[in-house]
Amino acid sequence: MCGIVGYNFNNAALLDEMLQTIHYRGPDDKGVYANDSISLGHVRLSILDLSSHGHQPMEFENLVLIYNGEIYNFKEIRKELEKYGYSFISNSDSEVLLKAFHKWGKECVEKLRGMFAFALYDKAHQKITLCRDRVGVKPLYYYFDGKDFVFASELRALRKYKKFPIDKVALAQFFAYGYITHDRSIFEGVKKLLPAHFLEFDLKNKKLTLQNYWKYEDYFKIAAKSEEEIIDELEEVLTEGIKYRMVSDVDVGVFLSGGVDSSLVSAILQKHYGNIHTFTIGFKEQKYNEALYAKKVANHIQSNHTEYILGINEAKEILLEKFHEIYDEPFGDSSGIPTFLVSRIAKENGVKVVLSADGGDELFCGYERYWWSYHLGKKLQKIPAHKIFAKALHACKPCLSKIPIKNIEHKLEFLQELFQADSWAQIYDAILKNYREDMRCLGLVPPSNISKDAFAFGEQIHPMQGMMLWDFYNYLPNDILVKVDRATMINSIEGREPLLDNKIIEYSATISFDLKYRNGQSKYILKKVLERYLPKELIYRKKMGFGIPMFEWFRSDLAALFERYFYEDEIIDMEYPRALLQSFKEGRYVNVNKLWFVLVYKMWKERYY
Repeated sequence: MCGIVGYNFNNAALLDEMLQTIHYRGPDDKGVYANDSISLGHVRLSILDLSSHGHQPMEFENLVLIYNGEIYNFKEIRKELEKYGYSFISNSDSEVLLKAFHKWGKECVEKLRGMFAFALYDKAHQKITLCRDRVGVKPLYYYFDGKDFVFASELRALRKYKKFPIDKVALAQFFAYGYITHDRSIFEGVKKLLPAHFLEFDLKNKKLTLQNYWKYEDYFKIAAKSEEEIIDELEEVLTEGIKYRMVSDVDVGVFLSGGVDSSLVSAILQKHYGNIHTFTIGFKEQKYNEALYAKKVANHIQSNHTEYILGINEAKEILLEKFHEIYDEPFGDSSGIPTFLVSRIAKENGVKVVLSADGGDELFCGYERYWWSYHLGKKLQKIPAHKIFAKALHACKPCLSKIPIKNIEHKLEFLQELFQADSWAQIYDAILKNYREDMRCLGLVPPSNISKDAFAFGEQIHPMQGMMLWDFYNYLPNDILVKVDRATMINSIEGREPLLDNKIIEYSATISFDLKYRNGQSKYILKKVLERYLPKELIYRKKMGFGIPMFEWFRSDLAALFERYFYEDEIIDMEYPRALLQSFKEGRYVNVNKLWFVLVYKMWKERYY
């Protein structure tokens, strides 16, 4: 895994500064390429072909490549290229990608199975082509002001180019969802290259064009097959995708939570390779602790298992000293703390590549909020003229807020927005948000609903499929994959996502919805595959998720952090958060996520702005 930077002018000092900010993404090597019209930089974490032959930037005829990622099927593509007369001096996937682009142009991405973000400079046509993988496993940001075009793997590198103002729309997204979604970043004018997109920049005319090259929705063609046939085929495509992630010249481990997805990945790998190393983080607070289940799975498959219990003092240390070094824009997912720690433990155990089983929830209907939202929405639809209730709630809110019910104000805000909903998309959006209309108390405008087209497509199949597509295009790339990429990279190890192999994703679209969720059972078909590897008592249990005991911790030692950071702010109005904090200190129930998001924002701002 690596880091890349570049821009359309020559400035050697800036290039070095930008690379230095992301050196941990590639501590094994550094390289640059520059002329009067282009500067490209690369830092390398050596995973395939550990020799100097894998050095980047890599040149071939008129093309120069810098690349972050792994192409797992590079050997097959290499054999195909050799038939066309191409020869190779390395055993790296980088050289295969470079020559595949030389042969097929942008169409080469149709052949790639992997995770990638790359920039390719065409000297003959004076163009830069950026590309990001289908799901967005690998990050890539860019900025263009009509003159300067600058890009990098992480925002911290772009800040060496100049200081950007905060994007208030992006900040509102963060306070609503806990992450910044779609193509925005926290900095005004700086954008993410969306997953499954090309960006082409013409160096002569200074014109930028974007192109989408893949869509999940295109594969929703339900196959007429028996359940047993689908189980067989799904196991086959899962096994192939998971085995591809073992392509490496260094040791590989697996993050094991004991849930369905990580247990399946671990079990398949253990069957085919044996002696795999699994890693788990647990908590002393038992209702958050999945380590017990992970240990049972590890014992059953006989993996080499490492368990670590995270306590409040270590979590506090990570939050204060590491969290905002890891995440260079506001990031509200508190599970980033244990994800960082389990990555560090893997590194300490000599592992340079780890597999993280993300994506199963979005592909196979795993989150509890899907069926909870669906049943709530069905009840809402039975209420005639439900928008009248929203107006009544708004009028009565001052009185109702005094009722001694846990988190009453947040629940009233939720009900008010829910009763105003006209569609499944609005219902789901209301359920996802933390700050809603009360965001106006911060001086921000609540963000509009996102990914309506994808939701509408999925809703034709089932409302829960719409929710799954919403998460596939929003929550997955902007929260889950950001978390894993940054937490692994800061430890200079590579995180791989086997369940997000494009063939697995595309096959999941051919499975009817009633095989994903059946009779109250989530991930029905995935669990049927897992039954071939684990006893049922290790499979059929309540889903826990990978969170931390935030409320319990903030009631004690971490509460002082709020006091430390809840000072005046020139971007948001702090009166409302301080009122929430006062209620919290008085022992009243409040939505602790609202306090957490403000804390995260303030800590980030102190470090980066």
